[in-house]
Amino acid sequence: MVTPHRPMFLAGAAWAIVGVGIVGWDTGIDLTHSPLGNRWAWHGHEMVFGFAAAMFAGYALTAMPSWSSGARMSSRSVALLLMLWLLARLTAAGAFGTDPALVAVGTAGFMGFVTLTLACAALRPPSIKGAGFAAFALTMTCIQIAVLQGRAMPFLPVLGFAALLSVVGGRMVAAFTWNRLSCTAPYARRFNLAKLFGYASAAALLVALILDTFGIASNWVFAGLVVAATTEAARLLIWLSTDTFRDSLLNMLRLAYFWLPIGLLLVALSRADFGDPPDSAALHALTAGAISCSIYAVASRAVARRDNQLRPPLIDLVGFAFLSVAAAMRVFTPNDAQGYAVVPLIWCIAWAIFLLRHSAALLHPEPRPVFSGPKRSTDGESESA
Repeated sequence: MVTPHRPMFLAGAAWAIVGVGIVGWDTGIDLTHSPLGNRWAWHGHEMVFGFAAAMFAGYALTAMPSWSSGARMSSRSVALLLMLWLLARLTAAGAFGTDPALVAVGTAGFMGFVTLTLACAALRPPSIKGAGFAAFALTMTCIQIAVLQGRAMPFLPVLGFAALLSVVGGRMVAAFTWNRLSCTAPYARRFNLAKLFGYASAAALLVALILDTFGIASNWVFAGLVVAATTEAARLLIWLSTDTFRDSLLNMLRLAYFWLPIGLLLVALSRADFGDPPDSAALHALTAGAISCSIYAVASRAVARRDNQLRPPLIDLVGFAFLSVAAAMRVFTPNDAQGYAVVPLIWCIAWAIFLLRHSAALLHPEPRPVFSGPKRSTDGESESA
């Protein structure tokens, strides 16, 4: 039986290259017939709902058996999942016209199927984690339809994924860090404090998302994003420990997570109309930085199993380094700077390495669990998938 992460990770990585390549170079591909209107709007939509959504589906549906009494997708369901994803990509490109009803069904069918699958799994027995994944998928489905109808700002889906990264990604960083520590009482107190900061960040992000959805109280949106950025930075500082610096996979996760407070702060400044940074830089701090680098770090765990230990080879670290450089240059290099033109190339090299690694993994049995290694016996949070 094929687990969802293998085809969806390959599809998402390929689309990361396509989505950037079409806007980064003069490919001659005509997207004027896309229901999104032009290639830049198409790029923004596809990097969220094509690339990031594919990776989310791959992770969430593969992790599903760990919280749903063993519910798994059949090979036919995985094939249907991939077909719906492809249908959504064709619809977004305008292959079936621009009729609003057809576009809504064609593009949102993929996320709708993901929502239904996660919701059914969460009901056997009821699972808070499963309900959270299903609620996120449903929310993103609704936001996607709103974006296609021009009723949602481009920040909204990105902030939605940032909230998911805060909740799920934060748990993963905490769990994998805790698993590497001696788990003493002082560490336990620190991690409990970090958990409180996590609740504060999630609440602040939720408030900002709700207010931004209805376009009201921009000052409160700014305040919520600043609070979220501050508390996320505090969590990251609390998690840091010299005892864990030798864990390359964990370092990748933390470096990726470092982009989250930066991105939230830049979005806050952008939304406050301070004039700097521009909207595109703020958005890419979250998309190319926090979301993409976190996806790369988590997915690398699926191909890092060696002698029952998770130890990434040098090529994975090189790919992550390329991606981090591309993200930093995209955010902090002016568009008219001499070196800016190389950013799409660096990005595509990173995801080409990802494709090579995960394609090679198809020749080997799937590890169990997919994303986790051996755990200490502790009372800390666990994240197994």
